Amino acid sequence: MSAGEEEQIIKQYQPLIRALIPYEQENRLLEGINKFSSRLPSSVRKIVKEEVVRLTSLTDASADNSAFAQFPVMKFKHFGIPMRLDKVGAEILKSETSLYQDRYTVGVFESVMNSDFYQTQIKRDQFNKIVDAFKVESQSFTDIDFGDDIAVRPNFTVSSPDFEKGRHCTISSLSFTGLAVETKRPPNASTGDIITFTVPEVMGLTKEPIDITYELDNVKYNKHLGKYESFFTLAADVDKDLIAKLKRYIKGTSYRQPLQRDLEIERAMQDLERDRILENSPWMPVFLSPFEASLKPTIALFTKANVDHNDADKLLASLQDKRIFSDLADELTRFNEAFVFYGKIKTKRGEVFIAATHRQLLELGQLNAIIYLLVKNGDFICTHCRLDDITREDKHKAFAIHDSSSKEFDHLAAITHVLYCRDVSGYVNNLTLSEKCEFKPLSKTLQASGQQWHIDYVMEEALDRRSETRYIIDKTAQIKLSLLSSLDVKVSDLSASGMKLLVPLKTELQKEVRVSVPDLKIKNEKYRVVHHCKETGVVRLCLIEDGKKAKAGANVGAMVEENTAYFKLRDVARIQRATHRFIWELAVRHMPSLSVLCVMNRYILDRMKTVYQSDTSDDLYPFSRTKNIIPLHGFFADKAVTKPKSLMLDAMFKGDIEHSLVVHCVRKSDNRLVYIKERDFLYTKLRNQIEAQLAEDKIQISATDVTAIRCHGAVTPLTKKRLAQLSKLDKAVYDKLETMQAGYTHCIFVTNMSALHHDLVMAKLIAKPPRSNCENEGAA
Repeated sequence: MSAGEEEQIIKQYQPLIRALIPYEQENRLLEGINKFSSRLPSSVRKIVKEEVVRLTSLTDASADNSAFAQFPVMKFKHFGIPMRLDKVGAEILKSETSLYQDRYTVGVFESVMNSDFYQTQIKRDQFNKIVDAFKVESQSFTDIDFGDDIAVRPNFTVSSPDFEKGRHCTISSLSFTGLAVETKRPPNASTGDIITFTVPEVMGLTKEPIDITYELDNVKYNKHLGKYESFFTLAADVDKDLIAKLKRYIKGTSYRQPLQRDLEIERAMQDLERDRILENSPWMPVFLSPFEASLKPTIALFTKANVDHNDADKLLASLQDKRIFSDLADELTRFNEAFVFYGKIKTKRGEVFIAATHRQLLELGQLNAIIYLLVKNGDFICTHCRLDDITREDKHKAFAIHDSSSKEFDHLAAITHVLYCRDVSGYVNNLTLSEKCEFKPLSKTLQASGQQWHIDYVMEEALDRRSETRYIIDKTAQIKLSLLSSLDVKVSDLSASGMKLLVPLKTELQKEVRVSVPDLKIKNEKYRVVHHCKETGVVRLCLIEDGKKAKAGANVGAMVEENTAYFKLRDVARIQRATHRFIWELAVRHMPSLSVLCVMNRYILDRMKTVYQSDTSDDLYPFSRTKNIIPLHGFFADKAVTKPKSLMLDAMFKGDIEHSLVVHCVRKSDNRLVYIKERDFLYTKLRNQIEAQLAEDKIQISATDVTAIRCHGAVTPLTKKRLAQLSKLDKAVYDKLETMQAGYTHCIFVTNMSALHHDLVMAKLIAKPPRSNCENEGAA
């Protein structure tokens, strides 16, 4: 075998050679060779063995890398041998010496003197710096679990004749194993004293005053409270049933009252940050309840951001068709994610409404044809959907936090799932065929049925434009159609100058109608029809501006004043506020995307404060987190640079771009990650090469959408609610957290869309370059 061939073998099997070095150091080289290379030809095994022996042999050659070193070069002795190395060379010497079990061998000398090895080390160090610069600590959307450390600050006091002369003392902390009480001065008690406190009648704990014995553990001055705290632990002889009652009380009231100060600060921080993510998320939550053997949509939550970033009517319309929603629910139950195509295509019989998931189109072999026709017609939406379960515990928490009753809101108690949806048509609406495809007859399973679910919606008060208080009411009424005929209808809600009626389906109404509601003393009042949906029979009316408006409004006002208690329960604003808070509380615990909270800072990378990610999320793929550290360099860091920088983040913070698609290919042969520019992936011939590699199962594609949204304001609809408990504990921290809310600037959402983009590539669909790009290429 020639020297060139031997050199090639040594280069090819370098990882194996380095793996065998520790075996040679322990005189187990043959065992290592048999373990790692039993199938190699004997000639290759011989060369590998000789190379390992050569590298591990001792040497006394002095190392000098000054020819390619970075300034400054240091002179020192290693094992008595002269060295002239820079900082990087010294690091290589240290690491290689440890590989060879603290011996100075030929392998160590050659590694120190090898320029390529040196450059690889520099690149590795630079890459590690970039990775470290883009690491962010993570939090979970799941509530913080304080476990047995949980402690509440209850709203009752305790007293004992043996402590503070029987004065009633405020409890600053009540836990499973003890309590802490506040006093203005140091108490006249010593560590180890046994004190029996009297606990008053407390709902959920005891129906009459009871005595509980504690042992004094220590006394500390709390600078935050400005008082002394005496810490007690439960005495050894306390009844086990009483301890169980204490635990049940603490768990049952932990969402209705403040926690111990430090725990309440942690909880408030998480609540405030989750609220901010929901408030500024492009995802719209739609809540589902069981229907027969499937699910049905019931109510959606509108926020400032999801209304801004989606056409809300069109988005909900894509989910309302009963046939498509049944198929969608089945698909989401299996995969937790789906993409819905909803819109019109032109056929020989005229325009037809299409409603189908991308997996249905794939199964019929019509993904490319239908997308081509939808894009050609232009009137369609592609909706990205993700599903999550709502547990009974989630609903119990939401009712408890906002002091509502499941009996009063039984339709909310029936919710079992949340479906998050957003418009991703931007990745589809400029696609075209890269080659001819077969246009098959249109399957009936793809056509919208025309039967639709009704989806209610609820919004924060800042978005609600109603100017008057409305009350839910159930009264019979009549609409006068002519001199001798009238139509019996139902009043479903009422305000001083308007009402909502339910009329028979397909009823024709004039623009102005006269309405009588005998029970409300409204007779032949003239109303204007503001809205009439013939499919649902819902009619909204507004009292016509004339002298009678004041009279009708006065009648309603007088009726409300006479029956305050009755109408308070039926106030639509109150009901909607309670509904809004309940479903908001469910939504913040199940956000679908990895979310990055950003704050004000002069350095771009320091603006990324916290990452929130669900425990089951795969949005970080093809990267992975280590404990609670999230690496974001793969999505944000500039490629092929020596220092940590991000042009993408810079542009997003300036508002120049809002969306970006980050694409990687994972090579299956060696798991190597290859970054692909968004433009190359969408518009160039490289897309065809990727399609060929996918067809041969040589690679796996990862396509991740990155969306940045500027925070709409310093407060969210629940900011005051989140800080209310903390204001009772520590006004200084309350003020600090309230001020901090203005420091959040952006929310960035990282969403894995590989399932859709993989299938679009395989369907031979390619994006048409923007016109400006085409013109630039033509000029070139």
